[in-house]
Amino acid sequence: MKQLILCLIILLGSKTNYALGDSLSLQRMIQEAEQAFGTIEINFAFQRQQLQGEWQLMWKQCTESKHTDFPCWIGMQQLQQEALVLEQLESLQLLKIRYRKGIDLIKLLYEKILALDHHFSSMNTFQNILNMSNPNNYPGFQQVGSLIEERLKKRNLIQLPGILQSNPYLTATFSLVASLLGEGESGEKQKDFEEIACILDFTVRMRSDLSVIQHETEYLKLANQQLKEACEKLFEDYVAVIDYLVPLERCRKNDDWEKLFIQLDEYIRLLEVELAGQEPGMLPTYSPNRNFVNLEFSTQRVAEFIGKYNDFINLGTQYYQKFDNIVSNYEYEDLCQEDLPYQFSELQEDIEQTIMKFLNTYRLPEIQGSRMKDLLYGFQG
Repeated sequence: MKQLILCLIILLGSKTNYALGDSLSLQRMIQEAEQAFGTIEINFAFQRQQLQGEWQLMWKQCTESKHTDFPCWIGMQQLQQEALVLEQLESLQLLKIRYRKGIDLIKLLYEKILALDHHFSSMNTFQNILNMSNPNNYPGFQQVGSLIEERLKKRNLIQLPGILQSNPYLTATFSLVASLLGEGESGEKQKDFEEIACILDFTVRMRSDLSVIQHETEYLKLANQQLKEACEKLFEDYVAVIDYLVPLERCRKNDDWEKLFIQLDEYIRLLEVELAGQEPGMLPTYSPNRNFVNLEFSTQRVAEFIGKYNDFINLGTQYYQKFDNIVSNYEYEDLCQEDLPYQFSELQEDIEQTIMKFLNTYRLPEIQGSRMKDLLYGFQG
């Protein structure tokens, strides 16, 4: 058992493909990054300590010499250069970790956005609301309406043209007036009223509220599509820095992540060779070069996109809580339960489930925490 647990720990420690949508994977991502930061800092601290020891010995040699020892002073200058190069190599290694974790975060958020896109695409909100808003779609209303029409025919009274039957307001008004004008005893007319009362009340009273749900759901769907496009553009710009030109959608479809990480490793290796291969006597600048700036700026753009994603999730949560308030406040739901369309209960259930998804699946508290910001902005404590 101990051996099995040890193997699992090793596998988890070396694994770079995190389980998407899982809080533990985000925590593990942060922990692995922090551990890697610590390892790098310890390694470079040891190398700096060695250089410092060499520099102190050479300083003693140069200052104790009775004559100006130019080779000695040149040697000290070279050690100073090595120390500065070492500092930049350390910064590059730390930046590589942050950049790679940025790719992991883009992968994670893209999967969430695709899940939302699938959710909105699979919803039948538009058609269901159309069906619920028109009394002519209710079997009970159709049956009573047919009886009323028969009575009107017997008295040769006007009938509602077919083109107007799709208008719920005209249909409701005509049905009420027709039931009064048609043949039949008052008892029959009263019965007709009672049979269609719930249907007419629900369709007329709830039509505007259901229309709000319909239009605002379409708005959220469009906003999510825009967020998806923004994520794809972010990835395109992010990996262009290391000359990776495969779009996010194709990279995901072809599972090309390993190739991307290999390209990142090669890009960083070439930068390290460039830093380490500077001419003796040419002191490297403390300011990062253009490649450093591009990598640094890219990781900060991921942090900014996280803010946009969180804003959308908060907006979606608020909208669906509003929808829940709308469908939960129909005054005669208990009284008219038998006459309400099945789509209404489906809509209520879908809204409740979507709220839970926004709160528990799409909302990612870990990406908003200070540790994640430290990772992306490079604040190592």
